[in-house]
Amino acid sequence: SLMALNGPSRVFYKGPQLGLAIGVLGCQSPSLRSTLCADCLWATPLQVAAICAYPELLHADAMPQDAKRRASRILQELPSASYVTAAVPRRVAHYLERRDGGIRCDPRNIVTCGGITTAIVDFLSLLVNEQEPRRAGVLLLVPGDPLYTDAVALAGAVGVQYHLDEEGGWAMDVGEIRRVLSQARGHCTPKVLCVINSRYPTGESEKADVLQLAAQERLLLLADEVHQDSVFTPDSPFLSFKRVLYELGPAVSSAVQLISFYSLSKGFAAEGGFRAGFFELVNIDPAIMKCFCSWGMSVYPLILGQVLLDALMEPPLPGDPSYQTFMAEKQAVLSDLAHKAQLAQEISSQVPGIRCNPVQGAMYSFPSIQIPARAVQEAQALGLEPDFFFCQKLLEATGIVLAPGSIFGQRRGTHHARVTLLPPVETLRIVLHTIADFRSQSLQRYS
Repeated sequence: SLMALNGPSRVFYKGPQLGLAIGVLGCQSPSLRSTLCADCLWATPLQVAAICAYPELLHADAMPQDAKRRASRILQELPSASYVTAAVPRRVAHYLERRDGGIRCDPRNIVTCGGITTAIVDFLSLLVNEQEPRRAGVLLLVPGDPLYTDAVALAGAVGVQYHLDEEGGWAMDVGEIRRVLSQARGHCTPKVLCVINSRYPTGESEKADVLQLAAQERLLLLADEVHQDSVFTPDSPFLSFKRVLYELGPAVSSAVQLISFYSLSKGFAAEGGFRAGFFELVNIDPAIMKCFCSWGMSVYPLILGQVLLDALMEPPLPGDPSYQTFMAEKQAVLSDLAHKAQLAQEISSQVPGIRCNPVQGAMYSFPSIQIPARAVQEAQALGLEPDFFFCQKLLEATGIVLAPGSIFGQRRGTHHARVTLLPPVETLRIVLHTIADFRSQSLQRYS
């Protein structure tokens, strides 16, 4: 939500359209529950977790038999200390092998954690050597999640920004990365390249180029793949960096160190309250693995979160009582997201001065907005970023809350806003048309 991001967070509007603001901000209003809400989606894993939390539910007639079988197995394993360190990683490994077309995954390379954010800070801290003459550098994509900037600072490293190609549909530009890398070596030691896979349309050839660059420049690749379950374009299915890495052959696949991570809260079931996720480490020295496994004090996973992660790693199979329900709900969620992404692009692109790239995954659009020069000057006089000023005025006039693009980073002279796709279709349609009308009025006012 906007309130969780950096920058001012005052509420300026208290009028009758506040429901629209809530819908765009995070869809917290019960009347605007999104199709991703945890309490209405993919029942079986939630039922498994419920049974494990209250085993008397094993005798409840309302619980499907496959949920009871899974919960019974987990309840037998839970008393063992190896449940989190061995049983769950083993099932995660099987899930990744199915995802990557049979490429082997060693369960010993899986590290489960209680949420990804803290784990990223701990991981980056391992790269910082205070005895080195220059600090470790971490290449961060722009636009990107502000948590990376904060994590780099907390770890004592140096953030080095590289820009995605907006005109190319937010593609990664290897030439841009090389240019930034060369400049960064003048003041730090670049060690990590951060990428996001599935939020932006990243093709196989593009991934291959990035992996070859990482091999040549001896960069550890930190792959944010938390949105892998919410890719909704049939012609561009999710393709992990690990799969592309192994398809490049031994010369490259043995030379690239890769850490990929998954978060329970970013799947299409959006189970955000359970705080669970995992890292897969590829070509990482076993000595470093010991450091990951000693993280317990900061990222040790909550048991109930691990139970849900366990259940999600083995979804219902054909023949299971819950399989038909699971598939129907999954396809409904992804189809709904795809429809709303198309709607956001179509309506936004009809407005002069607004341009929206196609969205292929995740749950946001990130349109660019041309802000009149007079509005830019007024914003600067108030000490505000122009896109924050635009979003503030939108809130005051309509009650709609958008996240300013400056929070996520953008090229100098460009302005954006992040729009969530979570509200119901008709609510989103109203929101988008309201934004378009406000943009037209703003243009007249400041022209």
